[in-house]
Amino acid sequence: MAGSVKRNFIWNSSYQALLIIVPLITVPYVSRVLGATQVGVYSYTYSIAYYFVLFATLGMGKYGVRLIAQAGDDRGERSRRFWSAWAAQLCVALPVCTAYLAYACISPAGGVTIALIWGLWVISSALDVSWLFFGVEEFRVPTMRNLATKVVSVAAIFLFCKTRDDLWAYVLGTSLAAFANVALVLPFVRRYVDFSMPRWPDVRRHFIPNLRLFAPIVAVSLYMSFDKILLGSISGMEQAGYFEYADKIVRMPLTVVTALCVVMLPHMTARLAGDDREGAIKTLGTSLWLVLATAIGIAFGVAAISPELVPVFLGPGYEPCVYVIPVVAAALPIISGSNVLGEQYLLPTCSDRPYTRSVWAGAIVNLVLCLCILRPLGALGAAAATIVTEAVVLAYQCWVVRRDLPLRRFAREVAPFLLLGAAMLVIVRLAASALEGVLGVGWPLLVIEILLTIVIYGGLALAWSYRCGKLNLILSLIKRR
Repeated sequence: MAGSVKRNFIWNSSYQALLIIVPLITVPYVSRVLGATQVGVYSYTYSIAYYFVLFATLGMGKYGVRLIAQAGDDRGERSRRFWSAWAAQLCVALPVCTAYLAYACISPAGGVTIALIWGLWVISSALDVSWLFFGVEEFRVPTMRNLATKVVSVAAIFLFCKTRDDLWAYVLGTSLAAFANVALVLPFVRRYVDFSMPRWPDVRRHFIPNLRLFAPIVAVSLYMSFDKILLGSISGMEQAGYFEYADKIVRMPLTVVTALCVVMLPHMTARLAGDDREGAIKTLGTSLWLVLATAIGIAFGVAAISPELVPVFLGPGYEPCVYVIPVVAAALPIISGSNVLGEQYLLPTCSDRPYTRSVWAGAIVNLVLCLCILRPLGALGAAAATIVTEAVVLAYQCWVVRRDLPLRRFAREVAPFLLLGAAMLVIVRLAASALEGVLGVGWPLLVIEILLTIVIYGGLALAWSYRCGKLNLILSLIKRR
């Protein structure tokens, strides 16, 4: 396998850090130029295109990684698996791309132009082979590709998005970047596989297991994207715009946390395939502790600064986000816990059925809640539904693995961070109240608050980790295999 967990985590984290930095640059600009309603149109049309992307790729994002990882260092076997799996992907993706282009031409919500621009993203999904690189634990190539295209995307947004009529430029910056990502990575495929003409029996055998992993992806999309479609349809594009940015702000710092889950999927698969179950469970416990400790700090930190973050970062017209952001933030530790259990244990152990059931249970709950509370509560209702949904997913997964993993011990080790996060929130709010009269609500106060959240929670968390002897676990997690 190429690379180590440490190096891959650094590469993937660097890209995830860019995913944080880019919205920090673009969101304050776009929110003021486009306004809440146009942002809602963006969210609505993006979510529709996202469903076509899902059907074009099925579950290949996870299935392909696991398929390639299971081949180990056998280049011949890896090549046969890759070409037959990619052929299966193309068999599904081409009809889906055709269906999307037909949809885009019938004047959908948001306009034909916006829908056609999103078509670049849908088409690129048919050719996407990122799962090959992740499967061989090579994160450098896709990361460098993503870094380059993100820079170009940001430049396009600032150059062409000038008024509320320039939503097309914002969409083009996103869609074109996705298309370029795929085009730039294809030349590197031959570095890891040799061409092997796929045979139909080999192609056909990928459909069913791929569909098994597609089912949970569809379920997740129901409470990650379909709720935005419902929100725009039921409560209006303005409410969709509020929830879009509240959700985006909260999830920005979470990207670095989830980077660990992406890196650990092929690593855990290889470890469990090698019958190193004891070592895998130890690594899982360390990963869960680190991810939850970080996510708890992010959740309390974002909630602490939201009263100043919204007016400074988003500008006027987004005041409801002050109340939506803390509610969405409360779901972060729950999301992080289910990511670790699902992607670092259930999927590597090929427990696809319980994983699928967990996310479908959450999807059904989310759909029912959205239909009941979106009309009276709008964006706030979507945020509340997110918390309940993620809690259902995590609870089901915990029930499934209760005999395999020491969940009570994991919970006891993480619980103190809730108190540390609450203490940090109180201190930051007291400091903000004292400083607001002197500095006013602006960037200086917001920067001070952000620094306070990092210093206070970081200091308290490190002190507690040192007292419990957990710092050594972090070091062991990032060692080379």
